Amino acid sequence: MRPHAIDPTLFRPLEPLNTLHVRRQRELARHARLRRVPAGSQLFRCGDDARDALFLIEGELQLEHADGALMATVRAGDDSSTRQLAPESPRRCSARCRTPCRILTVDAHLLDVLLNDQHDEALVVRELDDAPVDADDDWMAHLLQQPVFRRIPAAQLQTLFERMQAIDVETGAHIVEQAAIGDYFYIVITGRCQVIRERPGLSPLHLAELGPGAGFGEEALLADEPRNASVRALKPTQLMRLSRADFRMLLSAPVEWRLNWDGAQRRVRDGFSVWLDVRLPGECRAQPLPGAVELPLHLLRPKLAQLDRAQHYIVCCSDGRRSAAAAFVLAQHGYDACTLDGGLPPQR
Repeated sequence: MRPHAIDPTLFRPLEPLNTLHVRRQRELARHARLRRVPAGSQLFRCGDDARDALFLIEGELQLEHADGALMATVRAGDDSSTRQLAPESPRRCSARCRTPCRILTVDAHLLDVLLNDQHDEALVVRELDDAPVDADDDWMAHLLQQPVFRRIPAAQLQTLFERMQAIDVETGAHIVEQAAIGDYFYIVITGRCQVIRERPGLSPLHLAELGPGAGFGEEALLADEPRNASVRALKPTQLMRLSRADFRMLLSAPVEWRLNWDGAQRRVRDGFSVWLDVRLPGECRAQPLPGAVELPLHLLRPKLAQLDRAQHYIVCCSDGRRSAAAAFVLAQHGYDACTLDGGLPPQR
């Protein structure tokens, strides 16, 4: 639990926080924090990514141009302190505390989602007393911290969350079965799940355990292939699920960037990108792609750590379906990637 809860009445003079419905204000307060910043400290710099919405509650600070010249002085209690500090991303100015300050910090993406919810009863963020969630956090705010969800426009996130369905499963129940046709993408809300792969004549292979916030099932939906593993509940578990059609339209499409063959070749040739080939080893041997990192789709998750987070990858396969699934997995884990549209050409 957070040691100090924020009182939503703190939002009353602050724009646009004071425009939120009281239920949304309570939700936002659960994920806000107050921090003390010493005099002389740099609060943020020009060019920083504005991941947090910042408000001055106590003290005095100055906003500075990129060259250090004074832009404005903001004092707590003045009209200027009722508005968000440098809301543009990237930041267009720097901020330095002239006195000891207290700063209210809220997640900018969560704030966008709440502001875009124009319907009081829309399912955007669930109240803690409406559904069981982890005591330390709720499922919605947890998801919004993940890279793939931060890339989706707030208005589209609202629709996505409204389309999700809640399901409860008992200990030992199978949520997806290996070799079955995929019909949903799942997100664990509470509980814990085990991912296993059945092997003829051998004991099942334990692949992973999934806790709150983890998603699964996207590979079968994007690659149009049967499930490559089973997932069962290790304890009573609550999940949210999204249908195949909604998943493709609302979640995978907004984060997918495709390049044609010529454009991809140019990026690799100019040193901006590296090929990531997710075909099977036999396919790679039959049609090699010089210089590519070869990592079959079914091994991508367990071997993600082998990839360079500073590198941009162009994911490719024979027809574009497996590469779409791989690119989504990469986006989930914060990697920068796009896909080769339509897959590798038959002759190069």
